[in-house]
Amino acid sequence: MADNMVKRKMFLDGEVMDLTEEIKITSPTDTPLTTLLLGRNKRVPAKDITVTWRERKLNEDRGTLKLEGAEAGTPIISSRGSLSNLCQIIEKVTQVSGTAQALNPLGIGNSFTAEINDRLTETKRDLEWYYLNGTKTEEQESTPRQMNGLINLVNSENVVDATDGLTEDILLDALQKMWDHGAQGEYFTFVNASVKRLINKLAKQGENIRFVKGDAGVGEAFGITFNRFESDFGILNLVLNRHMGAENLLAVDLEQVEIAELRPTFYEDLPKMGDYQKGHILNESTIKLLNSYAGVKIINVTKLAEGAGGGGSSAGATTVTISGTPTVKLATDSEVKIAEGSSVGLADGAKVSIEGVVTTKAQTE
Repeated sequence: MADNMVKRKMFLDGEVMDLTEEIKITSPTDTPLTTLLLGRNKRVPAKDITVTWRERKLNEDRGTLKLEGAEAGTPIISSRGSLSNLCQIIEKVTQVSGTAQALNPLGIGNSFTAEINDRLTETKRDLEWYYLNGTKTEEQESTPRQMNGLINLVNSENVVDATDGLTEDILLDALQKMWDHGAQGEYFTFVNASVKRLINKLAKQGENIRFVKGDAGVGEAFGITFNRFESDFGILNLVLNRHMGAENLLAVDLEQVEIAELRPTFYEDLPKMGDYQKGHILNESTIKLLNSYAGVKIINVTKLAEGAGGGGSSAGATTVTISGTPTVKLATDSEVKIAEGSSVGLADGAKVSIEGVVTTKAQTE
């Protein structure tokens, strides 16, 4: 009887397939800068492939002191400068055969529509990169136009070099450069993963970090996340952006940034020459930094300055308290330095082990 039973092994290849209807995108699609600008409706029309705007600088001479009844003095004027950027063209083409379009595969449905939606996502992703990193290039016979990204629109006076290592002073110097030219407020600061990890380490050095024991005790979470740097010169709101250069930090006032569109993103069908459907997505736009001093970039960010963020000793009157029942072990040849005025307190149940010698709270008192 059992031999007449239909079992799974009797099925032919392809008769049964385990295929979920939801297909996950495995490529990153986040575009923080573009999303922030579109959310603020920072889009303006462009009137030409070259977009031009002007900066005005007030006269820096102090007002001339005059005698009572004196004649008017020499006129003074403000200075103006012209800035520009180029609209670049991004195209994404897709083509689907008539057969593929008729199949409506599980989890995809209309193949052509699915491909168009993917091209739209890719267009926004690519614009994000150019809005940040583009290098202005005039169109030549075989070279298309390319815009300057924000990293290259920042005034050359607002550049800080971190070759010797990132420090808190470097961040302060960057903020002060904007403040010196009249900018002050909150800035969105775009960094890649490598720079963000360095900033997290910087936040941990010295007395910048404090552990607070709650009812549930320390240990509910492990790690450091740092997303806001406050100073007298302004505030940096850190935004992790995978499209930023690996060694750069860019801070800008988004109120001074605009996307100028000659042709906003659109789709159109292309002529058919056979059994297929073909179309493309186009965008022709550029980006503007209306005040070139309302942004700053830190370059060559590859390391912390010597002694920064290494988790080493720090001088001064510091109190370290070990609560609960943890064990601190120091390996052979390890050294702990306690500066004058500092103290180490061991709570009940805590102990420090040094090369096999266990020191308890009672032994340290």
